[in-house]
Amino acid sequence: MAEKNIVQLIKNFDINSLKPVVFIYGSEDFLKKQLVEKLKEKEDVHLFWGDETLYSQIKELFSSSSLFSEGNTAVLLDFESFYQKQTKEDQKEFVKLVEDIHLPDRLFIFSKKDKIPAKEPYKTLKTTADIVVSPNLTPKAFMISVKKKIEKSGKKINDETLKYLSSKLKNDLWYAKQEIEKLLTYASDKKEITKEDIDKAVAPKVSENVFVFLDKFFSGEPEAVRLLKELTETTHHPFEIQSLLLNQINRLLLFRTLIEKGKSVEFAFEKMQIKHPAVKGSLQKQASKLSKDELIQLIKELYRLEIRQKVEYEDIYRSLEQFVLKRAVR
Repeated sequence: MAEKNIVQLIKNFDINSLKPVVFIYGSEDFLKKQLVEKLKEKEDVHLFWGDETLYSQIKELFSSSSLFSEGNTAVLLDFESFYQKQTKEDQKEFVKLVEDIHLPDRLFIFSKKDKIPAKEPYKTLKTTADIVVSPNLTPKAFMISVKKKIEKSGKKINDETLKYLSSKLKNDLWYAKQEIEKLLTYASDKKEITKEDIDKAVAPKVSENVFVFLDKFFSGEPEAVRLLKELTETTHHPFEIQSLLLNQINRLLLFRTLIEKGKSVEFAFEKMQIKHPAVKGSLQKQASKLSKDELIQLIKELYRLEIRQKVEYEDIYRSLEQFVLKRAVR
C-alpha cells in the first residue's frame, strides 16, 4: 500500500480514513508535532514517551475500556527507545498487540528512522499499519514556508534575504519556528526584514557536521581539515567554530578534572548536566585523546590565534585552518 505524506495528512486530517494503527517515520519532527496536535483536537489521547514506557502500560490501556469515548487512542513517541528497552518476550507481545488492535482503539507510533528496516517489528507494521512519511521539506518548499510565516505577520522579505535566512535555519522547521519568532519580535517595528535584522536576531543552526568535526579534531585526524572547509564554506564563521572549540575544550577539561579527583563518570556527567547517551559517549571519547596539560595548551593556542586574527589582522580562515592542521599532524 502506498505511503501517505504527513503534509497532506495534516492538511486534510480525517481520522476515520486511517487504520487502527498508524506508523509515522522520517526526520521532520515539527510536522510530527503538528500531527499530534491535530489528533488531540479529535480524540482524548494517551501520550507515551518511548524511553519511559513499558509494554505492560500499553497492554493495560488497550485491555481496558475508555471512560470517555468508544475506544482508546494512544500516541507512542520515540518508538526505537521504547522497543529496545523491552524484554524479548514483551517485544513479541507488542508485535502481536499491533496485529490485534481494532477500531475504535487506535495506536499512533512515531519513529525517528529515515528508512523503514525490513526486520521485525517493522515488517509487521508495514503489513498492518498505515505508513506515513515525515521527510524534510525540499529547500524550495522550506523557503516558501519561511516566507509565508514572515508575510503572515505583515512584513516583507526579498528573495535574496529569504535565501540568506533559510541558509541559517538548515531546513529545520522546528528550529525555524523558534528563530523566526525571535526575528519578528526583534523587527516588530519594521515593515521589511533585512539581512542586518537576521544577523542580530537569528542564531545559525549548528549542523551535525560540526559535531563530527569536533570528534575528528580531538582525535587528531586529518579529515578535520576537510570538514572545517565545508563548515566555513557554508554559514559557519571561523569565530563561531573557534567559540565551539573553546567551549568543548573547557567541558573536556572539567570532565578530566572531576575524574582525576576520583569522581565517577556518572557523577561528572550529572555535575555537567549531560544526559544524552550520544553526547556522553562523544565526550568520553574526546577526553581519552588528550591530557589535562594538552587541553590547557589548546586553550592558550586558541587565545593566541584570536589575538593574531584581531590584533595582527591575520586571515581568519587561513589561520584557523593552520590551527586545525597543526592538531591533525601531531
